Amino acid sequence: MNKIEQKLNKWLSPVKEDLSPLYLVGGAVRDHLLDREIKDVDIACVKPEETANCIGQYHDSAIVLFNKKQNAVCYRVIDRNNKDNFLDIVQLRNNSIFEDLQERDFTFNSIAVQINRKGQIEKIIDPLNGAEDLQNRLIRISSLHAFQSDPLRILRAFRFSAELDFCLEKRTKLLINDQFSLISSVSIERIMAEVFKIFATDRAARHVRHIDKIGLLEIIFPEIKKMKGCGQNDYHHLDVWDHSMMVLDNCEEISSNLNHYFPESAIQIQNTLSMNNRIVLMKMAALLHDIGKPDTRKINKNSGDITFHNHDRAGQEIICSLSKRVKMSKQDQIFLESMVDNHMHILFLSRPDVKEKTVLKWLCKLGDNFIPLVIIEMADCKSTLGTASSKAVIDHHLTWSRDMINNYFHETKQKIEKVSLINGKDLIALGMSPGPRLGQILRTIREAQDLGTIQNYNQGLALAKRIITNHDHL
Repeated sequence: MNKIEQKLNKWLSPVKEDLSPLYLVGGAVRDHLLDREIKDVDIACVKPEETANCIGQYHDSAIVLFNKKQNAVCYRVIDRNNKDNFLDIVQLRNNSIFEDLQERDFTFNSIAVQINRKGQIEKIIDPLNGAEDLQNRLIRISSLHAFQSDPLRILRAFRFSAELDFCLEKRTKLLINDQFSLISSVSIERIMAEVFKIFATDRAARHVRHIDKIGLLEIIFPEIKKMKGCGQNDYHHLDVWDHSMMVLDNCEEISSNLNHYFPESAIQIQNTLSMNNRIVLMKMAALLHDIGKPDTRKINKNSGDITFHNHDRAGQEIICSLSKRVKMSKQDQIFLESMVDNHMHILFLSRPDVKEKTVLKWLCKLGDNFIPLVIIEMADCKSTLGTASSKAVIDHHLTWSRDMINNYFHETKQKIEKVSLINGKDLIALGMSPGPRLGQILRTIREAQDLGTIQNYNQGLALAKRIITNHDHL
C-alpha cells in the first residue's frame, strides 16, 4: 500500500456497513500522480452526509459541515486526537463521476480514483486525459465554460503554474486573455487567497508579470495604475512600476538564495520569514514599496530635478486603505504598512555616521520584522541602476545589510529580547511618581542596557539614582 491507501485504509476498513461507490478526486489524485505531499483528501460520493456519519462513528471524530468550494457542500471528518488527520466527503455532481469530472477546473484535477472499502485503488478514471497533461506539465481547462462557471479559476491557473512550474495550454491562455475581467465578480477574500498562494512560491515575480501583462493585476490592485509611466530621477533607469517589478524580482532572488547572501544566518532568516506570512507580505511590500511616489512627485522648475519627498509615509496611507479593501487580517495590514512606511529608514541606518543607539532603537521597534525590511531594501538598491547611482554605494549597502542581519541573529537579538534590568516599580521605590519622566528614565536605562554600558541590576539602579538625583539630561 502507498501512503494514500494506508490513510484511507485506517479510515475505511473498520466500517461494517455497505457504502455507496467512493471516488478519490481533485488535488489528492493530482498530487498522488506527481508524487507530491497530499494535504487534503477529497472523497466524492452520492450520499456525502450519510457516508461521513457512517465513517465517523467508527472513530473518535468530529464532523464539520462547510462550503469548501463555491456551491459545494463538504462534510469533514476530523480525528479528534490529530486535527491534521481528516477526510473531506463531498457531493458527486449530478450523481455521476463522469459529469463530476467534466465540471472541474483543469484536466489534471479531473482525474478520479475509485477506491474499495479497504481504501485500495481499484481503477483510475480519466475521461479528459488529465494524466497526459500532468506528464506534459500543461494546465488545460476541462471545458470551454470553466472560467464562466467560476472566474476564480483564471487566477487559479496562474497559481498552479507558479506552484507546479507548469505552462498554460494555448487555448486556455487565449480564454484567459479574453475572459480575465470576469474576476471582478469574485469575492475579494477568494481572490486574495489565490494571490497569497502565488506570492508564497519561488516563482511569484514571473507570474505577477504575466498577470499584470493581461490587465488582471490592475483589477485586483487598481492602486498600481498611477505607478505605470511615472518617471523617476537619475538614480533610476526605470519608471516607478517597472522599478517595483524589478525590486520584486530581486527580493525573490535574494529570499530564494539565502545561503549565498547570508551564509552565516540563512537558517535563522528562513525560519523568521516562514512565520506570520512574512515571505508573502515581504514580496508584496517589495512590489508596492513605492506606491506613494506618484502622489508625491515634484519637479524643480529651475533644475528640473524630480523628487518624491515623504513618499514612504504617503505609501503607508495608501497601503492602509488597500489592505482594508482586500480584507487582510489586522496583523497582515500592520506588517505591510510597516514595510512600506519604514523602507527609507533602512537606507538612513546604513550611513556610516549613524550612532549605534539609533540602530538599536529601530531594532527594538521592529524586532524580527527588521529582517524582511532589510531584504526589501537590498532588492531596492540592486534595482536602482540609473546614471546617478553608484556601484560603490550599492555594494556598501549590501555588505552593511549582510553584517547587520548576521549581528542581529548572533548578538543583537539576544540583547533586545532580554528583560529590562530596571522597571517602573524600582523607580517608584526610589521616590518617583508615575508619569512621562518615569517613562523617559526607563527608556534611557534600557538604552544603556542594550548598548552594554550597564550589565546588571545594581548598575541599572545606580544609573537611575544618578539621573534622578542630578537631574541628568535624558
